[in-house]
Amino acid sequence: MPRGQKRGDMSKDGTKSAVLKSVLLLVFGGLVILGLFSILTRRPGKKASDDYVLTNIDKITTTNLDTNYPADPRKVVELYGDIMKVLYNEDCTEEQEQQIIAVLSGILDEELLNNQSNLYKSMTNEVKSRKDEGYSFSTYQVLKNEPDIVTVEGRKMCDIECYFSLMHGKTRENYYYTFYMRRDSDNKWKILGWTAKDGQ
Repeated sequence: MPRGQKRGDMSKDGTKSAVLKSVLLLVFGGLVILGLFSILTRRPGKKASDDYVLTNIDKITTTNLDTNYPADPRKVVELYGDIMKVLYNEDCTEEQEQQIIAVLSGILDEELLNNQSNLYKSMTNEVKSRKDEGYSFSTYQVLKNEPDIVTVEGRKMCDIECYFSLMHGKTRENYYYTFYMRRDSDNKWKILGWTAKDGQ
Protein backbone atom coordinates (compact mmCIF):
# COMPACT_ATOMS: atom_id res chain seq x y z
CA MET A 1 0.00 0.00 0.00
CA PRO A 2 1.27 3.54 -0.75
CA ARG A 3 2.39 5.58 2.12
CA GLY A 4 0.16 8.50 3.10
CA GLN A 5 1.27 12.05 2.46
CA LYS A 6 2.65 14.18 5.19
CA ARG A 7 0.41 16.88 6.67
CA GLY A 8 2.65 19.64 5.31
CA ASP A 9 2.48 18.24 1.82
CA MET A 10 -1.30 17.95 2.01
CA SER A 11 -1.56 21.56 3.15
CA LYS A 12 0.54 22.74 0.23
CA ASP A 13 -1.53 20.71 -2.24
CA GLY A 14 -4.76 22.18 -0.80
CA THR A 15 -3.41 25.71 -1.15
CA LYS A 16 -2.34 25.09 -4.74
CA SER A 17 -5.77 23.64 -5.53
CA ALA A 18 -7.57 26.62 -4.01
CA VAL A 19 -5.38 29.08 -5.94
CA LEU A 20 -5.93 27.15 -9.15
CA LYS A 21 -9.71 27.19 -8.62
CA SER A 22 -9.64 30.92 -7.93
CA VAL A 23 -7.67 31.57 -11.11
CA LEU A 24 -10.04 29.44 -13.17
CA LEU A 25 -13.07 31.23 -11.70
CA LEU A 26 -11.54 34.62 -12.47
CA VAL A 27 -10.77 33.60 -16.05
CA PHE A 28 -14.25 32.16 -16.51
CA GLY A 29 -15.85 35.28 -15.01
CA GLY A 30 -13.79 37.47 -17.30
CA LEU A 31 -14.91 35.49 -20.34
CA VAL A 32 -18.56 35.80 -19.32
CA ILE A 33 -18.26 39.57 -18.82
CA LEU A 34 -16.43 39.96 -22.13
CA GLY A 35 -19.10 37.92 -23.90
CA LEU A 36 -21.94 39.98 -22.43
CA PHE A 37 -20.15 43.21 -23.33
CA SER A 38 -19.69 42.13 -26.95
CA ILE A 39 -23.37 41.13 -27.22
CA LEU A 40 -24.61 44.42 -25.77
CA THR A 41 -22.32 46.61 -27.87
CA ARG A 42 -22.55 44.65 -31.11
CA ARG A 43 -24.11 46.62 -33.96
CA PRO A 44 -26.89 44.80 -35.77
CA GLY A 45 -25.53 43.29 -38.93
CA LYS A 46 -26.90 44.46 -42.25
CA LYS A 47 -29.34 42.15 -43.92
CA ALA A 48 -29.01 41.44 -47.61
CA SER A 49 -32.22 43.38 -48.20
CA ASP A 50 -30.68 46.49 -46.58
CA ASP A 51 -28.16 46.69 -49.41
CA TYR A 52 -30.80 46.43 -52.14
CA VAL A 53 -31.51 49.65 -53.99
CA LEU A 54 -34.88 50.05 -55.71
CA THR A 55 -34.67 50.22 -59.47
CA ASN A 56 -36.76 52.63 -61.53
CA ILE A 57 -39.04 49.71 -62.33
CA ASP A 58 -39.39 48.80 -58.64
CA LYS A 59 -40.31 52.36 -57.73
CA ILE A 60 -43.39 52.07 -59.95
CA THR A 61 -44.36 48.43 -59.36
CA THR A 62 -44.19 48.88 -55.57
CA THR A 63 -46.36 52.02 -55.63
CA ASN A 64 -49.42 51.50 -53.42
CA LEU A 65 -52.08 53.98 -54.50
CA ASP A 66 -54.40 52.90 -51.68
CA THR A 67 -52.02 54.18 -49.02
CA ASN A 68 -49.86 56.64 -50.94
CA TYR A 69 -51.95 58.37 -53.59
CA PRO A 70 -50.49 61.58 -55.09
CA ALA A 71 -51.54 64.55 -52.98
CA ASP A 72 -52.52 66.96 -55.77
CA PRO A 73 -53.19 67.00 -59.53
CA ARG A 74 -49.62 68.01 -60.38
CA LYS A 75 -48.28 65.00 -58.48
CA VAL A 76 -50.63 62.74 -60.42
CA VAL A 77 -49.19 64.00 -63.73
CA GLU A 78 -45.68 63.56 -62.33
CA LEU A 79 -46.45 59.92 -61.61
CA TYR A 80 -47.76 59.57 -65.16
CA GLY A 81 -44.45 60.97 -66.42
CA ASP A 82 -42.47 58.53 -64.26
CA ILE A 83 -44.52 55.63 -65.62
CA MET A 84 -43.94 56.67 -69.23
CA LYS A 85 -40.22 57.09 -68.62
CA VAL A 86 -39.95 53.55 -67.24
CA LEU A 87 -42.01 52.02 -70.06
CA TYR A 88 -39.90 53.76 -72.71
CA ASN A 89 -36.44 53.34 -71.20
CA GLU A 90 -36.42 50.13 -69.16
CA ASP A 91 -36.45 46.50 -70.25
CA CYS A 92 -39.50 45.24 -68.39
CA THR A 93 -40.77 41.71 -68.18
CA GLU A 94 -44.38 41.07 -69.12
CA GLU A 95 -45.27 40.74 -65.44
CA GLN A 96 -43.61 44.07 -64.65
CA GLU A 97 -45.44 45.73 -67.54
CA GLN A 98 -48.73 44.45 -66.17
CA GLN A 99 -47.91 45.83 -62.73
CA ILE A 100 -46.91 49.21 -64.19
CA ILE A 101 -50.08 49.47 -66.30
CA ALA A 102 -52.09 48.55 -63.19
CA VAL A 103 -50.58 51.57 -61.40
CA LEU A 104 -51.30 53.71 -64.46
CA SER A 105 -54.95 52.63 -64.51
CA GLY A 106 -55.19 53.70 -60.87
CA ILE A 107 -54.58 57.36 -61.77
CA LEU A 108 -56.93 57.44 -64.77
CA ASP A 109 -60.52 58.64 -64.53
CA GLU A 110 -63.16 55.90 -64.76
CA GLU A 111 -64.65 57.58 -67.84
CA LEU A 112 -61.30 57.37 -69.64
CA LEU A 113 -60.85 53.75 -68.55
CA ASN A 114 -64.31 52.83 -69.80
CA ASN A 115 -63.31 54.08 -73.25
CA GLN A 116 -60.31 51.73 -73.29
CA SER A 117 -61.06 48.24 -74.52
CA ASN A 118 -57.63 46.96 -73.44
CA LEU A 119 -55.40 49.51 -71.73
CA TYR A 120 -52.51 47.09 -71.30
CA LYS A 121 -52.43 46.12 -74.96
CA SER A 122 -52.84 49.66 -76.29
CA MET A 123 -50.10 51.09 -74.04
CA THR A 124 -47.55 48.32 -74.61
CA ASN A 125 -48.18 48.38 -78.38
CA GLU A 126 -47.73 52.15 -78.49
CA VAL A 127 -44.50 52.03 -76.48
CA LYS A 128 -43.11 49.13 -78.53
CA SER A 129 -43.88 50.99 -81.76
CA ARG A 130 -42.10 54.10 -80.49
CA LYS A 131 -39.10 52.08 -79.32
CA ASP A 132 -38.88 50.32 -82.69
CA GLU A 133 -38.77 53.76 -84.32
CA GLY A 134 -35.76 54.66 -82.18
CA TYR A 135 -37.47 56.82 -79.55
CA SER A 136 -36.46 57.03 -75.91
CA PHE A 137 -37.77 59.16 -73.07
CA SER A 138 -35.44 61.96 -72.03
CA THR A 139 -37.27 64.00 -69.42
CA TYR A 140 -40.51 65.70 -68.43
CA GLN A 141 -41.49 68.70 -66.38
CA VAL A 142 -44.85 69.59 -64.91
CA LEU A 143 -45.31 73.36 -65.11
CA LYS A 144 -45.38 75.00 -61.70
CA ASN A 145 -48.28 77.38 -62.16
CA GLU A 146 -51.15 76.67 -59.78
CA PRO A 147 -54.17 75.27 -61.62
CA ASP A 148 -57.54 77.03 -61.70
CA ILE A 149 -60.04 74.63 -60.18
CA VAL A 150 -63.57 74.82 -61.52
CA THR A 151 -66.74 72.84 -60.86
CA VAL A 152 -68.35 71.05 -63.78
CA GLU A 153 -71.54 69.07 -63.17
CA GLY A 154 -70.72 68.92 -59.48
CA ARG A 155 -67.16 67.64 -59.98
CA LYS A 156 -63.94 69.56 -59.37
CA MET A 157 -61.77 69.85 -62.48
CA CYS A 158 -58.55 71.56 -63.53
CA ASP A 159 -55.91 71.59 -66.27
CA ILE A 160 -52.23 70.72 -65.76
CA GLU A 161 -49.60 71.53 -68.37
CA CYS A 162 -46.61 69.28 -68.85
CA TYR A 163 -43.55 69.31 -71.09
CA PHE A 164 -42.16 66.03 -72.43
CA SER A 165 -38.84 65.57 -74.18
CA LEU A 166 -38.15 62.50 -76.31
CA MET A 167 -34.96 61.51 -78.07
CA HIS A 168 -35.26 60.22 -81.63
CA GLY A 169 -31.76 58.93 -82.22
CA LYS A 170 -29.67 62.04 -81.52
CA THR A 171 -32.52 64.44 -82.19
CA ARG A 172 -34.51 65.90 -79.32
CA GLU A 173 -38.25 66.33 -79.83
CA ASN A 174 -40.27 68.42 -77.37
CA TYR A 175 -43.97 68.07 -76.72
CA TYR A 176 -46.34 70.14 -74.60
CA TYR A 177 -49.50 68.55 -73.28
CA THR A 178 -52.51 69.75 -71.35
CA PHE A 179 -53.87 67.15 -68.94
CA TYR A 180 -57.52 67.37 -67.93
CA MET A 181 -57.95 66.37 -64.30
CA ARG A 182 -61.10 65.49 -62.41
CA ARG A 183 -61.57 64.67 -58.73
CA ASP A 184 -63.45 61.47 -57.97
CA SER A 185 -65.82 60.61 -55.12
CA ASP A 186 -62.83 59.80 -52.87
CA ASN A 187 -61.36 63.27 -53.52
CA LYS A 188 -58.53 61.78 -55.59
CA TRP A 189 -57.46 63.61 -58.71
CA LYS A 190 -57.60 61.43 -61.82
CA ILE A 191 -56.53 61.99 -65.43
CA LEU A 192 -59.62 62.44 -67.59
CA GLY A 193 -57.64 62.94 -70.79
CA TRP A 194 -54.95 65.03 -72.49
CA THR A 195 -54.28 66.94 -75.68
CA ALA A 196 -51.11 68.11 -77.38
CA LYS A 197 -50.66 71.87 -77.58
CA ASP A 198 -49.99 73.81 -80.77
CA GLY A 199 -51.30 71.04 -82.97
CA GLN A 200 -48.62 68.51 -81.92
